[in-house]
This record gives sequence, structure tokens and C-alpha cells, in this order.
Amino acid sequence: MSITLTANKREVIGKKVKNLRKQSIIPGNLLGRNIDNISIQVDERELQVALRAAGTTKIIDLDVDGTKYEVLLREVNRTLCQQHFVHFEFYAPDMNVAVNTNVAIKFIGESELVTAGGILVTPQSNLDVSALPKALPEFIEVDVSVLKSFSDVVTVASLPVLEGITFTGAAGTAVAYVAETRATRAAAAAEKAAE
Repeated sequence: MSITLTANKREVIGKKVKNLRKQSIIPGNLLGRNIDNISIQVDERELQVALRAAGTTKIIDLDVDGTKYEVLLREVNRTLCQQHFVHFEFYAPDMNVAVNTNVAIKFIGESELVTAGGILVTPQSNLDVSALPKALPEFIEVDVSVLKSFSDVVTVASLPVLEGITFTGAAGTAVAYVAETRATRAAAAAEKAAE
């Protein structure tokens, strides 16, 4: 399912853009490898719907006054309360050249150590990847059921190979591990004493 968004070229710049926001029109920019930077504006509600569907990894079909671009979200700024948009930036990549971005992690499975009282620690919520724009996944699954001992760590290097995707973060970066608790240490000590 394609995600579409309609925009108009923006003439208002500088401090005057606050008048646009009062009308629920959000100012932004369109950048790209093969295009000149374009100042654009989008209806806030339409922008919200498109960004919810696309995130940072899905292509948005952007129509700017009749000219169509395939874009990715590069940046979005919101108000302090996170309820309204302040500014956004789209990027029109070359579809035949890999882009670097970060993709959300979806943790799956369950470690028996957590069931026994350990605490699952997930220091990363995103992974840095490189892939062709249309090959970017919505998320990357990380199976934590492989954590069998408290010394086990899922790192970037231990993630399974995904076709068309290169992990660009440091290979030794910890993605998930299980931390011992007082209860798990006590249970291990009691088990050792019973041997």
C-alpha cells in the first residue's frame, strides 16, 4: 500500500511561518541528491497520517504542486508537548543508491532467564543500517530467547544476515542481555549449595 501526501511550494519563510502553523499548515523542506532544495508546506492532519504510516523507513509518494517525488522522512520537529508539528524535512533519495538510516528494533521471544527473575536489558531501540530505499524494513526482529546465561549478549555482529541490509553500527554494540537480580543470585546460590 503506497503512502501519499500532497504539499504545496511555500512562499512564506522566516518568522512569518508561525502564521502558517496557526492555520494547521506545517512548513518543511524537500531535499534530494538530484533536486534543488524546495520549501514546502503540508496540512498538519495529512502529515500526521502519512508519518504514522511511513515512519522513517517507508517511501512516501509526495506530490508538490503536481510534481511527484519518492521521499523518506529525514527529520521532524514537534512542540514540547509533542502534540503539534513545528517543521519537517523530507529527502528524495536516488532509488539505486543505498541510504543510511536507523530502523526500530522489535524484540521477540522470551528468555528463560527473564522467566526466572532476571531483567531484560535493551540498550538499543534502533539499529543503524544501510539499504536501498525500497528495501528498508519497518523494523528488525531480535530474538531474545537465545539468551541462555547471564554472560550471553546479543550484539550487532550476532544478528542474522538480512538480504539487502547492512548493519553499519559497531559490531560489538550490545542490543540485548539479561541482568542478574538479587533473587536470581540467591536462587543460583541455593542451587549450588544443594549440589
